[in-house]
Amino acid sequence: MKITIAIKTTIAIFLCICTSLTGRATDSEIPFRVDHDAPLDSTESVVKDAADHLHLRVEFNGIDGDRVPAFLYIPKNENEKHPTVFLQYGSGGSKKTDYIVQIGKQFVDNGFVVLTIDSAFRGERRRPDKKDPFVLKQMDYRRFEHYCADYSRAVDYLMQRKEVDTERLAFVGISWGAITGVTFVAHEPRIKVMGSLVGGGGFPVFFTGRESDDPEIARPSLDPADHVGKIAPRPLVMVNVTLDLLVAPMFAKALHAAAGRNSSAIWYETDHYFNGQDRAKIVQEDVIDFLLEHMPTSRRKRNKPKRRSAR
Repeated sequence: MKITIAIKTTIAIFLCICTSLTGRATDSEIPFRVDHDAPLDSTESVVKDAADHLHLRVEFNGIDGDRVPAFLYIPKNENEKHPTVFLQYGSGGSKKTDYIVQIGKQFVDNGFVVLTIDSAFRGERRRPDKKDPFVLKQMDYRRFEHYCADYSRAVDYLMQRKEVDTERLAFVGISWGAITGVTFVAHEPRIKVMGSLVGGGGFPVFFTGRESDDPEIARPSLDPADHVGKIAPRPLVMVNVTLDLLVAPMFAKALHAAAGRNSSAIWYETDHYFNGQDRAKIVQEDVIDFLLEHMPTSRRKRNKPKRRSAR
């Protein structure tokens, strides 16, 4: 039963991505909106004041002027400024999803400030009067663009936080967070290093017979494989799995092939959810340690974050 559902999920996601995200790639333009000068009007409240970190619920204006709720985790240590990771989840998640919270706390244990936002129609931004048909609506072209545009606003927000070392800013995405994140990071120079877990690209076009006057034919491609090369020379690590039924290995290989220099690919023989593997160990050794090793050295005086073993 689980295999049947997974196969149906794969087919549905495949069809939606193939028909929604592709277009004509152009080198001269960013394929999503940015507005760095728009007011953020940020607010914050304490969720938990723990012994080793401060957990805040923050809000700021998104690209469309709507509010973007987020969780911000700030480690309590001797450092005034911290390396920072913008951490985003897969298609069914939100800032409160268990696995993303666990991974976020793992980053905090390694001295990172962590931000995870509720993307459009996720978490607190879900519209109670409307239901998305499965995950397909989330993968609409306009929503993909909306995600990337709000990611830009999130980085605008992080740049204003006194706890953030803006020279040591990373993005880590999982599944749909990785797919959208690659396209975003390719055009966001403030992100210095990226980790992609179970992401992919190179989604083929099924419908090639559009009329020449179709206004959507001129849309720039959002496919990660069309943009991942622009992340170079910034470091990029891509972690994928051989038994993935959601982001098939062929899409992972297409992304790897299109990536530029300073990128690396790591494979595990498991499924999309890392069943049978020590996910915390993978996150620690393949992602967190990679980020710490490849982040620029801050020009500010700083102490190296104290690393802790994955729990």
